[in-house]
Parts: sequence; structure tokens; C-alpha cells
Amino acid sequence: MYRWYGLDEVPGDWGRSVVTIGVFDGVHRGHQRIIARTAGTAASLELPMVVITFDPHPAEVIRPGSHPTLLCTPDRRAELLDGQGADAVLLLPFTLEFSRLGPEEFVHEVLVDRLHTAAVVVGENFTFGHRAAGDVALLAELGEKYDFTAEGLPLLADDGITVSSSDIRQKLAAGDVAGAVLETARQVDHGRGPVGEPPRDPSPPAAPTGLAAAGNLIGPVARPCAPRWPSLGPRA
Repeated sequence: MYRWYGLDEVPGDWGRSVVTIGVFDGVHRGHQRIIARTAGTAASLELPMVVITFDPHPAEVIRPGSHPTLLCTPDRRAELLDGQGADAVLLLPFTLEFSRLGPEEFVHEVLVDRLHTAAVVVGENFTFGHRAAGDVALLAELGEKYDFTAEGLPLLADDGITVSSSDIRQKLAAGDVAGAVLETARQVDHGRGPVGEPPRDPSPPAAPTGLAAAGNLIGPVARPCAPRWPSLGPRA
């Protein structure tokens, strides 16, 4: 898997790709559903899957002091995304300047110019661009203009409660480690199952990274020590 820290690290000769976008903190079951769908679309188009994520958390930049404690570090997040079958992870530094990009600027600079996107898969509540002005409908409209498709998946819910990083944090704060583990139970998909089907060769559930030994705290958040991540190379 390739790891790129910022747009400048995307190779100039990178071809077309299928993309999903999100913070993906904890890479929980809701994230995994979106990633599995992305992987299936990539397989059907015979293109690599690129996962775009962000550091720091956007809320840390937009509303300083209000950002949540992260469930895992950016490095651990990349490892988990690798385990879900990503061919490349693009970690975009979320700066104040970046937050001011309009929706079409974001699409053109990131999806079109750098990743030559053929398809995008996101959650149905996905927003992008300055002041979250873009949504899935606008993404699809811009896709028609720039020659890519856009799909917004319904969010995964259990008993009417959406599976989310925020809900996992609340469970951990309440000491419900077992509930948090269930929401982050992971499956490995290096073979990429068909679109809409769960990943093949499921692995046993794994506890979320960052849990302290006491079982109800989240470990400190680390930042990459250097501006460049080591590439793990292309997926075999």
C-alpha cells in the first residue's frame, strides 16, 4: 500500500482511481461498509482504491478546542485502512487554508488533478468544501462535469443508533469497552469481494487502538514524526 502525506506526494503519473473520503477515525463497522463498497467498485473497474483522510481532525481547525479525542493515531489509521484493502492512503493536512477551498476547488484540486478519479463512494451525510457547502448531490453534479460517478451510502445503524466514532467515544467514556469493540470489529479484505458484499476472509474482532490498560480511556494522539510516510509499496 502507498502512503502519501499531502497532494505533492501523489505520483505525477498516477492513473485513474476509485476514491473514498473521510476522517475514518477508528475504522469502525460503518467505515468498513463504505470501504468495502469502494473496493468492490474499484475491482469492477479494475482500478486502484485510494482512501483520503485528514489530519488533524477538521473540527480541531474549524472550531479549536472542540475537537474530539481520536480513537487512533494517523499511522494506526493507515494500518487499519491497509487491512481493509486500500491500495493507497492519502492523508491531507487539514489547515485553515485548506478548509477555505470551495466545493468545486476541492474536487478539481484533489479528485480531478491529482487522483484522476473515476468513482467516489462516501457516506450519505458527506459534506465538503468551505463551510460544508458541498453534499453528495453536488458531488454527483460535479462528477458529471469532471467525468466521475458519485455514490452516497446509507449509514450503518444498530437498533436505530448510527454506528459512529462519536458513539464509540461515548461508550468508552461510560466504560462500555465491549460495546466499543463490537462497533470496531474488523474484517480483512485483500481479495475485494463483489460490490455490496462483506469482505472475504474475516478476521477475529479487534479492540480499538488507543485503549488504555484500564479499558475505558483513549491513549494520547500522536502526529507523524516526519512530513513523509514510508511507502509500503503496491499491493500484490
